[in-house]
Amino acid sequence: MNFFKNLFTIIVLLISFQGAYSQVLEGHVYDMQNNALQAATVYLDGSTVATTTDAEGYFRINGNANSRATLIVSYMGYKTIRLENPFQHKKIKVLMEEDAITMPEVVLQKGPFTRKEMMKAFKEQFLGNTDAGSSCKILNEDDINLYYDIATNTLNATSHKPIKIKNSYLGYEVFFELADFNVVYRRRSLSSFSIDKSYFSGTTFYKVLSESKKTDKRRLASYLGSTSHFVNTIANESWDKEKLALFVDGFKVDPKKYFEVSDTLGFKKITVLKEPMQQVPIYKKEFPETARKGKTITIGSKPEITGYNEVEVPFNVLFDNKHQSLADFTEKVIFVDENGNYSPVYGVMVGGYMSSLKVGDMLPTDYYQSVKGKY
Repeated sequence: MNFFKNLFTIIVLLISFQGAYSQVLEGHVYDMQNNALQAATVYLDGSTVATTTDAEGYFRINGNANSRATLIVSYMGYKTIRLENPFQHKKIKVLMEEDAITMPEVVLQKGPFTRKEMMKAFKEQFLGNTDAGSSCKILNEDDINLYYDIATNTLNATSHKPIKIKNSYLGYEVFFELADFNVVYRRRSLSSFSIDKSYFSGTTFYKVLSESKKTDKRRLASYLGSTSHFVNTIANESWDKEKLALFVDGFKVDPKKYFEVSDTLGFKKITVLKEPMQQVPIYKKEFPETARKGKTITIGSKPEITGYNEVEVPFNVLFDNKHQSLADFTEKVIFVDENGNYSPVYGVMVGGYMSSLKVGDMLPTDYYQSVKGKY
């Protein structure tokens, strides 16, 4: 998945391999001339675990070794580093490459929408329209570049700085490094009713602003019925307890017929056994022939069914008998760690209620660890 339009090389030197069960990760961050970078941000993607480097470029970070976490190293003016499965290394040395920021080509023509109109559409598709999403406030809107491509009816957004989001509803401040954002419309419009498809990606870390019974209740409400809740329910085979039900072609089905769950190397491994299929009737094509023979056709008459075809469809997922979603597995094997994080994240595509939960309802990746078994 290509998150960036300009290809570049990331250099990460790994030293002192220690195995996959270390709980502490430490290292140094330098530029390409081996000068220490002070105040570089180092964090585990999607978590509350973050730190900064000291005057020597040194950092030390704690985390769960049995996790498919991604370590992010970010520094203003340099290309962001992503290191998969960092806890298989005890120490790392990161060399950061300067980011030659190029201004986008200026097109001397008036766009069809104002910045205010585009920002409104961006917030709707980025933060969401739920209670949590609507309450979010972007603290640095001026850092976000918006452009509407009239040739493809696509709203694009970029930002060279992390987007700072104050989510008072869930009690977090979120730092979102936007990698990609685009919303494709079926016509020249910014209406949510005209959206053909939307997509955004990036990395995040969270700063806790408040802890209270109210925020605990709200966070749990955002989690329940989400994609993470759905994947964790499959991994733990706890459908009834989690109030989730699986449907195929309008009928409730046994999840064990579609998913096999096993333990491997400290992870839950979900294997999709078969795809959901729908019976589609085949109709006898007799109307054009009978019309040529001068026969009378009764308008509204029911055509004759000659057979059925099976076509692949998404799963229907129902939470608590009220929130309905669609789920399609683009990868046949999904791994889930004990924090409830799954990979690859693009292996599960969703629609309906789950797709309505955007950045405003996103929770730290270690949130599941704090609530599992408590509700």
